[in-house]
Amino acid sequence: MTRMMDDFLRTGGCPGSFLHRVDPRVKVLAVTGFVALSASLASRAGLVLAVVFLLALTAAARLPLRWLAGRLLWLLPFAGTMILLFPFITPGEPVWRWEWGALAITATREGWQHALVLSLRVVAAFLAVNFLLATTGLRQVLEALSFFRVPAVFIQMIEFTIRYIYVVGDELRRMNTARTARGFVPGKHLFHRHTFRTLGQTVGVLFVRSWERGERIYHAMLARGYTGQVHRKALPPPGGLDLAWGAFILLVALGLHFFDPGTITWLLSWK
Repeated sequence: MTRMMDDFLRTGGCPGSFLHRVDPRVKVLAVTGFVALSASLASRAGLVLAVVFLLALTAAARLPLRWLAGRLLWLLPFAGTMILLFPFITPGEPVWRWEWGALAITATREGWQHALVLSLRVVAAFLAVNFLLATTGLRQVLEALSFFRVPAVFIQMIEFTIRYIYVVGDELRRMNTARTARGFVPGKHLFHRHTFRTLGQTVGVLFVRSWERGERIYHAMLARGYTGQVHRKALPPPGGLDLAWGAFILLVALGLHFFDPGTITWLLSWK
């Protein structure tokens, strides 16, 4: 678990790439603006171009494709759920219908299009955040957020949550090992009565242990002088090349947003 946490906190790809050396504050501001603007795109073409641009940035940072593909697999449950649900809950032109007695399910063309647009937005946001963390690292991102006067409570919640997810996971692994050592054999499926009851008890015990461990950690931090304040580091001003790269990323997002058909239609209707 400690190695997994170190892998997450450490930057990926080739640290010698120029995108790794761009000022973290510039990257945080540029990526945040890119995500906000790309999330408002209404056309599939604009979103595809945004995804292609982010993939180009990922390739320029020399991030491993296998590593990126492994992280993209985490999106499949969310994107798959949208693709499966939206066609059946969005009204529009029917393209497929299934009937079984009084039950009828209809998929619409507008629903498929809506699901595709939302999936592309999720992929674009994921690629942008992944690029930021992989070329910057979590610690530097938190320092940049502190520079922008983000509340200290919010920064500490992010850091503690990510750090102690692995602590709780390690606790769960030890509980599973102890349960297996006592002869526990899971049922054939998740909703098997004995398995379901054991998993419920495991979740309850894990919650209690996590709560007690959190209390011990908090008191240990207080004993070491923890006051809840985040000490901001004195960071040098960003260079001209850093600002140029940040402006380039924002200009690409603004160009996609301005030439998006949905945006043009909104501007014409405003006139």
